[in-house]
Amino acid sequence: MAAPPTNRATSHDCQTGQAQLGSNGGVGNLVFSPLSIHAALALVAAGARGRTLDELLALRPLKPAYRDAVVEYKATVSTADFRNKPVEAIGKINAWVADVTNNLITNLVGQDDINPNTVLVLANAIYFKGKWEDPFDDKYTKEKKFHLHDGISHVTVPFMRTWSDRMIACHDGFKVLKLPYKDDEYYKNPDVPRFSMCIFLPTARNGLPKLVKKIASDEGFLLRHLPVAYVEVGEFFVPKFKLSFYRSVVGVLKELGMQLPFDPWNADLKDMVEEENVDFWVKGNVFVDRVIHNEVVEVSEEGSEAAAVTTVLNMDIGCGPNDYVPPPRKLVDFVADHPFAFFIVEEKSRAIVFAGQVLDLSKE
Repeated sequence: MAAPPTNRATSHDCQTGQAQLGSNGGVGNLVFSPLSIHAALALVAAGARGRTLDELLALRPLKPAYRDAVVEYKATVSTADFRNKPVEAIGKINAWVADVTNNLITNLVGQDDINPNTVLVLANAIYFKGKWEDPFDDKYTKEKKFHLHDGISHVTVPFMRTWSDRMIACHDGFKVLKLPYKDDEYYKNPDVPRFSMCIFLPTARNGLPKLVKKIASDEGFLLRHLPVAYVEVGEFFVPKFKLSFYRSVVGVLKELGMQLPFDPWNADLKDMVEEENVDFWVKGNVFVDRVIHNEVVEVSEEGSEAAAVTTVLNMDIGCGPNDYVPPPRKLVDFVADHPFAFFIVEEKSRAIVFAGQVLDLSKE
């Protein structure tokens, strides 16, 4: 079992990555970590060859060169008997996940995810906990209607309020709020990572699908539209929320062009396995069966906490803008009482660490 890399990004440990929500703005709540998925697939690629290397994958008896690559990713490597002791292997994986995510994620894999033909499990974890640079006072938190994506229904949930200046950018059809996380080291050394949560709020209550399509179709759209200045706020409400996500992302990866890692006949992952060390029952080609992504994000008055785990399961052997802009004189409202998208961004590397969309705050 390989468990790469643990990015405990309390406010200091992230790497570059890209994010796109996809154009499913009307489906439901969504939260994921593009950085976690990127890191897991990059590690799989370290053991792939040929055309498969251009796509991705996973395995078990590790070659020394592959083991070295795992170490480069600050990973831990341990063995597990998936064939004879599957329950013990599952417990070992889930215990590791719970430890590195501060118990935000405790059950990543179950008995349906492991079978006697499993040869390798790769699990990448990212944990983030940050306090707002300017926290909200919970005595001003107020119950308020959040309008759902159907344009008719609503739910009543607690909203955080403030009257202090905030970083807000107003664009055609949407506004963007940036909430920086506190980091005392940043003021001593501007080169350390700097994290912020950014909320993209469409003007229209049903405008999220259109906004998400813009974000997804233009790689630089998100970063180009982030606020660069504080403004005086008028009416300001941002909901508290907790979202979780658990799903296989194989279909999405295939849509993005990754086919060979999932092909039982043509996957080429031989740089992961010493063929002479493979038991007789695993003879044949190794390919990836599942890529599971699990994430939890919680936002409150003090800050936010988030964790993401991306697991690659092999199941079968078969045949900007840094210029200062003076704040406007007029007050700017920011009322996130209808569906919006959010991102946790590391500003120096411009990496998207977490991303999501909120459509119904009555559902986690």
